[in-house]
Amino acid sequence: MMLPPPADVEAQLAAARRDGDLDRYLGLLAGEELFVPIRRVDARSILDERAETFPNVYFETGGDEFLQVFTRGALPDLGPDVVAMSGALDWAVDGVGRHERVVFNRGTRGEWRLPGATLQPWLDAHLEDVTPLEEQVERLLTAPYGHLEGPIAHALACGAHLAVLEATPWNVLDGRFHDYVAEVRSLRDWWNVPDPPEWRATMTRLIGDGYALTPGNLVLMLRLRFAAEYGLPGGEFDPLTWAGLVDRWCAENDADDQADELRHTVRRVSRYEQRFRADGLVDADGFVTTALSWDVGRAVAIARAGLAAGYCDALTAELMVLEAGSLARRYHQSWADLSAGYVMGRVLHADGDDFGEWYPAAVRVHHQLLQDPASPWLNLGFGSLSEESEA
Repeated sequence: MMLPPPADVEAQLAAARRDGDLDRYLGLLAGEELFVPIRRVDARSILDERAETFPNVYFETGGDEFLQVFTRGALPDLGPDVVAMSGALDWAVDGVGRHERVVFNRGTRGEWRLPGATLQPWLDAHLEDVTPLEEQVERLLTAPYGHLEGPIAHALACGAHLAVLEATPWNVLDGRFHDYVAEVRSLRDWWNVPDPPEWRATMTRLIGDGYALTPGNLVLMLRLRFAAEYGLPGGEFDPLTWAGLVDRWCAENDADDQADELRHTVRRVSRYEQRFRADGLVDADGFVTTALSWDVGRAVAIARAGLAAGYCDALTAELMVLEAGSLARRYHQSWADLSAGYVMGRVLHADGDDFGEWYPAAVRVHHQLLQDPASPWLNLGFGSLSEESEA
């Protein structure tokens, strides 16, 4: 099965430009993440908190200067010395004077050059129509210029949870289509990845030789082992029996110092699985086999961000993503199985047992990816890369 045609905002903008429909054109831009080119050296100054102004890259033609603003799919390759920052429409044109001009999507069929005297009155009248970047979330986006089939598309789809949550195209692996400053900050502040060596070390811990079982993955793995030992489906172990078997394993493997944490993790997993059944993440008698997909999903996201930040080259990012996809197929049976494991890994990592804001968002994304006709999970087979979807 092939993915349905992706939504193409650049084509919609071109149609509005052809019709001379300014309201429709700006209305489309008001709902998009917009990108402004910036010199890489100036972006580094912003990251180092040394920049006093926002140093945009201007496009000069016939003696005139235009501030360049692009939708994601229209971003050109401006060379290694230029990156991009992103925001909503009001942010992108902030500070443009009445007699200054902005060129949107330069070099495309949707290019439109507008003066501040036109833009600012429109924004003043339609400010409520501008979607702030922090509200552009939980969107399933498929880029027409991204990977639509084959091993890379499949591997990128294994990281779709975070892509949908952050409203970025799930199928793009290209350093150009990113906010450089935001990606560097995210790697540094969220993932503790400040430089290329730590990026490589993080990828090794997530999907490479440095991988170590988390308590969650360990108790899930032990449950499967005990199930095979007793000839029972893994979900039939009640928490007390499961915890007792984990205690036995700790005693037999000189791991008594882990026993308390693992027993606590058994209780947490059991509690989450009850909620998963109620919320449709697993069947009424279902259970989670592994939370490895949490590591796989993060690996895809960090590979993509590392490429955008310049911490690796395109080939290295591609190989890392392919390895993540291979691991996902090896340890999961379906997209639904992968998704339930991802949510389990995420809540064990950060939820704090209170089903806080992370959990309902993850549940919404789970159902969207398994139900939306445009989802890669309904259009890309999970096991064999050539099979029809079985999700």
